[in-house]
Amino acid sequence: MNELGQALCAQARAEGFDDVGLCRADAEMPHRQEVDDALSSGRFDVFPWLTDTKDQRLDVRARMASAQSVVVVVQSYWQGDHEDHVDVDTLAGHAKVSRYAWGQDYHHVLRRKLRRLRKWLIARVPGARVAPFNDVDAVTERAWAVACGLGFIGKSGMFISQTLGTYTFLGGLLTDVALVDERFAGTSDDVPRVRPGCGSCTACLDACPTQAIVAPQRVDPLRCLTTWNVEEPQDPRGDAFAGSGWAVGCDVCQEVCPWNKFAVVTREKRYRPRHVSIDPALPPDDVAGTPLARPGQENLAHLARRARRGT
Repeated sequence: MNELGQALCAQARAEGFDDVGLCRADAEMPHRQEVDDALSSGRFDVFPWLTDTKDQRLDVRARMASAQSVVVVVQSYWQGDHEDHVDVDTLAGHAKVSRYAWGQDYHHVLRRKLRRLRKWLIARVPGARVAPFNDVDAVTERAWAVACGLGFIGKSGMFISQTLGTYTFLGGLLTDVALVDERFAGTSDDVPRVRPGCGSCTACLDACPTQAIVAPQRVDPLRCLTTWNVEEPQDPRGDAFAGSGWAVGCDVCQEVCPWNKFAVVTREKRYRPRHVSIDPALPPDDVAGTPLARPGQENLAHLARRARRGT
């Protein structure tokens, strides 16, 4: 990376991100063929916003034609085990809530930090185009994290950092500013890639409560609990997985991943657990600003009953 790229990485860490990397926007996106095959297969038709934006997800320059650099940031949200936090057992009627949903909505937290990083870059390159992204945008952020040398995609399909594990949020910037040293122009070896590190381990495939990981790095969204308790909480197809114990999301593939021995407790106070009642009679702003707003407070009691059924 050039001097400006190094300065931007330092600023990203100053903003509270745990890791940061960058690469050229015209670099080959890792796993591009697998992403293309998945979005073309029909498996993800339940998520039309994925298939409708396939072109952008396969090439960031379809999103920003003038893009020269991709910046990816990583932030830990690890806070320990469920038994370490008494309140999380009551977040959804004594059914489990995925750790990503324990605190404030990470989209908002990441966006604020990324907007500050954008402002910093524009102050140094007036007129620059800089577009923040995280997982609500049509950027395949896990693949670009690999392209930036920050980790690899595990057999669970999760991004794995060798220094932070899997409990991480990803985001970044697309920009028309050149941040990679010009001597690498036209090559694909400007950033050393992290070699996949799962080896012969199949812990995530073996432990998945619904066998949603049908092959290494291949997740069937129609079997994944998160599809039915976050994205489609009222869909009756979710009843097929009653008794899982998980009301919102699922962390099983992460709980068994050996790489999480490196999990680092988050420095971000806004990700710490907050108590949220599932009583549908309470005002809806009880879940406002948290990931629990996605399934909705009116659905939480239903999801808790379904999660506990048969247990």
